[in-house]
Amino acid sequence: MSFKKKVVLVIDDNPDLLDIVDAILTDSGYIVAKSQSGESGIEVARTLHPDLILLDINMPKMDGWEVLKIIKEDEKTKEIPVAMFSVRTDLKDKRMSFQKGAIDYISKPFQYGKLTEKIENILNRQAG
Repeated sequence: MSFKKKVVLVIDDNPDLLDIVDAILTDSGYIVAKSQSGESGIEVARTLHPDLILLDINMPKMDGWEVLKIIKEDEKTKEIPVAMFSVRTDLKDKRMSFQKGAIDYISKPFQYGKLTEKIENILNRQAG
């Protein structure tokens, strides 16, 4: 039985945060794809078809809500689970995330160990 590594696409405009998340998830055995804009994130999602997308809300040009809407309306990407990944902790932001099709909401700043645990839980729920 072969074990396929899970691919996580992180869409965030902060390159330092992308590098930190990449390091954490790579250490935990994931393959990480990174994108610094919504537009390129959508293209990467269409091409790579990752197991999970972590999506920031606050980004220039195209915010996370718009990216989520496009991902969920696209035949190629609509089945990919998306977890919002944001400093916004307001309940209305969380509610909007779920209404627009996100399956989880991860607040920043995050604890390193908790991030991996949360991602494992999301992927296990998807597999189950």
